[in-house]
Amino acid sequence: MDDYILWCSSVIKVGDTYHMFASRWPAQYGLGGWTKYSECVRATSTNLLGPYEFREVVLQKRTNNWDNSRVHNVKIVKAGDKFVLYYINSANQTGYAVADAVTGPWTRLDKPAMKVSNPAILVKPDLSVYVFGRLKDSTDVNRGIAFTAPSYTGPYTVVENGDNLLPDGCELEDPTIWWANNQYNILLNDWKAKATGTFKAGAQYFSKDGVHYTLMTKEPVFTKTVSYDDGTSETFSRRERPFVYTNEKGEVIALFTACLPKDGPSRVVVQPVKNYYPAN
Repeated sequence: MDDYILWCSSVIKVGDTYHMFASRWPAQYGLGGWTKYSECVRATSTNLLGPYEFREVVLQKRTNNWDNSRVHNVKIVKAGDKFVLYYINSANQTGYAVADAVTGPWTRLDKPAMKVSNPAILVKPDLSVYVFGRLKDSTDVNRGIAFTAPSYTGPYTVVENGDNLLPDGCELEDPTIWWANNQYNILLNDWKAKATGTFKAGAQYFSKDGVHYTLMTKEPVFTKTVSYDDGTSETFSRRERPFVYTNEKGEVIALFTACLPKDGPSRVVVQPVKNYYPAN
């Protein structure tokens, strides 16, 4: 979008239309402007791979409430007949808004639901919820923690006392989650390069129980370089906030990332994926 930085995309299909929810803020404030100016917007397309057309500003920060500094890390899910839009305010404050339609109107919580950042939400067939996210502790470690809840309304209970669920002391940023092969699957930014050897490359994990996670491969799932179908490629200064879109079989068919070029504001880039299904 002209004059805006775009970040934090997630997509849901309703009828024949794909609805992208994303964070944006004025490019004049630079990448760090998300801390004061980030808001949630919605765009639509009849093609999963876009292009997406801006429709509306969905949520903005509220004065005199818990979300008084920003609306960021937005993630849209469907829980039964409700649409639930999770987002953060300041670090480690995650709440949500709920609506009967993907177009709103949205009703927000009056307090955070979880102490976590970068929430990745999985709604199970029984409508219980599993959330994987990032918590930065006092020792500057970004550990992977999880919450469970009987429904989106909560209560949200932290898993394993909030211990780091990533093996070998690995750290993370920006997880995305999906269910396939009877397991939780997570793709994230490899913080400190402990998993792949490449800082903020894509690292993939899986878990059968939502507690014990295993690294799928040390090879990065994605890097800062994106190859295009015209044979060209582009290396971004930052590539973050991965979101995987799956079909009804649990196969990944698209990967969305927030990409910051070396010159100019960031944009959301989507890559088609050929029906990936984990076979570990």
